Amino acid sequence: MEKTLGLLLLENRPITHAGALCNPHTFPFPTLQIAVSGATVRTIIDGDEDILDAYVRCARQLEKDGVSAITSNCGFTSRFQDQLAAAVNVPVALSSLSLVPFVATTVPKGKKVGILTYDATRMGEKHFAAAGWSSSQIDVAVAGIEGSETWRRLAEPIPDLPASAIVEDVMIATRALLQREPDVAALVFECAAFPLAADAVRRETGLMIADYVSLAKMLIEVSPVRDRHGGDQSP
Repeated sequence: MEKTLGLLLLENRPITHAGALCNPHTFPFPTLQIAVSGATVRTIIDGDEDILDAYVRCARQLEKDGVSAITSNCGFTSRFQDQLAAAVNVPVALSSLSLVPFVATTVPKGKKVGILTYDATRMGEKHFAAAGWSSSQIDVAVAGIEGSETWRRLAEPIPDLPASAIVEDVMIATRALLQREPDVAALVFECAAFPLAADAVRRETGLMIADYVSLAKMLIEVSPVRDRHGGDQSP
């Protein structure tokens, strides 16, 4: 039986351009998506704790529907990681920030992991800690796309945004980060829209890029097969 990835979505319409996390054709495995009531770019960024219960309910529904693993489409949901992992019996990795410790092991000592985020002014240690690490353990440099057209449009209920605009704004932010922090030797993209720019950044910089698409593939690779009633089909 084929494994299915569960996606906990914001109410903002997701980016579905070719190669995006929420485009069902991005992966060779099926995905099952559910929008979390009350979860928007603004409520997640602002740290609204009232939506935790809605995330738990939706995660349990995905588990009931037979998904093999669960992720989300906003890296700032990392702060709900512990609660959701405890609420279901399938692997949960809500944020691509959870990839930072792995990426850090691939770079030479003395080098940094760059984190490119939707809004660097709102991301900090609480998000890192929820993803299982801290900047006292791993040397990181954080930059965001705040102030850009992509930043503004992604916060809209229906972000009618061409892929080229996302790629351009991610490239601009990446160049600025690398100019400011020349010791960055690999990058982790926090935002679920950023995988659209990953190949362009790899080509220009020659750096390793890990993002939500990387996380999704890893989750499905390591997760067990489950039936439609949620049973484990492992031998």
